[in-house]
Amino acid sequence: MSHQGIFRYLPPNARPASAKEAYLLPSLSDFSSIVTLPLTDLKPTLDLGDASPYKLSVHGFTSRRHHSALHAEPFGHASWKDEKALRDVYFPEVEEFVKKLTGCKTAVVSAAVVRTQTYSEGTSDSSSSAEDGGKGEGEQKEKEGERGSSGATPKFPPIVGLAKSDGVSPAPKVHLDLTPKGARLHIRKYAHQVTSAAEHVITAENALLSSGVRLEDLKDHYHEAGVPRFALFSIWRPIKTVKRDPLALAPANKFPEEDYVISAQLEPLDRTIPAHLSRLVGPQSPNSASASTLASSSSEETTYDTEGYLAYAPKDGEEGGAHDWHFIADQEPSEVLVIQLFDNEMEANARAPRKDGGKGGLGVGGTVHSAFELVGQDDTEEARESIEVRVAAFW
Repeated sequence: MSHQGIFRYLPPNARPASAKEAYLLPSLSDFSSIVTLPLTDLKPTLDLGDASPYKLSVHGFTSRRHHSALHAEPFGHASWKDEKALRDVYFPEVEEFVKKLTGCKTAVVSAAVVRTQTYSEGTSDSSSSAEDGGKGEGEQKEKEGERGSSGATPKFPPIVGLAKSDGVSPAPKVHLDLTPKGARLHIRKYAHQVTSAAEHVITAENALLSSGVRLEDLKDHYHEAGVPRFALFSIWRPIKTVKRDPLALAPANKFPEEDYVISAQLEPLDRTIPAHLSRLVGPQSPNSASASTLASSSSEETTYDTEGYLAYAPKDGEEGGAHDWHFIADQEPSEVLVIQLFDNEMEANARAPRKDGGKGGLGVGGTVHSAFELVGQDDTEEARESIEVRVAAFW
């Protein structure tokens, strides 16, 4: 069976404005290049395990069948929206799943998002609740209450989407949450629990940067310098069978260098992280979207400047498969998508292809992805329900 999806990209040559709030992507109106593209169904590969043709090291994603304890009694559908069940049962399962899948020594769940609403966006304010958070499919990861604005110690990892007032929805915006620089800033500044696990990586990278290696050239020095591996993942599964607005992934080995667009973003800042670990030392990358991110953060800041990727659409004549989108048709709760946001080992070994068939210079570390409208879907179906768990992995 053939599948077609409607995807939203930036128009040609567009340069997105900088984000004004943490996790907000630009307004949906900025994604005005709307293209219908073919998709490949991953469902036949779910039970292949390590024999799956889709490799994290090549494609930046894979899929697995994974049954959670929350799928059996005494748990039920409501357990996926129960904070205690998620923290006590599901998060440890996800950490073990990532360890088994990747062979990493340490896995740290750093955030979770439960999505239960259909997407809409206000016309007057792109940062309104309708835009709830433009990231991780275009939705807000952490609201003020999760970070403890009242002065109380915030819970870690934060969970967004459990309260009715905290509803989160899929948004059809093609993106990759982090550039390589954004990933390095994330392990240094986002949460001290992640930074503590990443200390050996940060120390090794900062030694290279202090020696004069440029930020964008780190990928060329990993093997000789013995920099430890780290990766950032999103473990994504539906809470009920997906009947509308699925999630699609574009293989990193097919996505052309020319279609990546750096976008300046903001993430919440953990000010308790020691300065020697939170700093990204070294000369400023000329390809950076922001000139301020190498500096130490002031004691008043609650966010830090970072960057992710948005994307241009395939041009005429390229639509047959230039971005080679994949998804799981009628995705069930036991069918898990593993979305790689960054992996420094992959970045060291893989380069984005160029449209002329040549090998580009962009180090690829993750997969571009998006919610999308499946051609023929029934828009009267109830909203898609899904849970995304972010994991930082270290070797």
